[in-house]
Amino acid sequence: MYDCLQDSYTDFSFAIFDAVGRPRPLCGSLSATPLPSGDDSALHDLAAFARDQGYEIDRCEQQLTVRDISLADALAINTRFGGELIISCDLRRDPPVRF
Repeated sequence: MYDCLQDSYTDFSFAIFDAVGRPRPLCGSLSATPLPSGDDSALHDLAAFARDQGYEIDRCEQQLTVRDISLADALAINTRFGGELIISCDLRRDPPVRF
C-alpha cells in the first residue's frame, strides 16, 4: 500500500477470493477537494464522471465524496483528476482480512 502523504510504501497480501470463489474486492469512499490554487470546475467534472460510472456522490462546499467506489475506479479517478484535486480514499474489504 502506498501512502502519498508520508511517501511510504507497505506491502501486504490477502486472498482476493472467499472460500467459495467469489471475489472480495476492496471498496469504500473517495473524497476530493480542489487544490489551494484551483477552482471548483474539477469537482464538477469529477461529479459528472462518477455519476456516469453509476456512483452516488455527496457534495459539500469544497468537497466531493464518491460512495462505494471500487479500487480500480478510485485509481482511474486519481489518474484522471490527481493533477487538479487533492484525493483521499479509504477502501476496505468486507469482511475485513485477518492477519
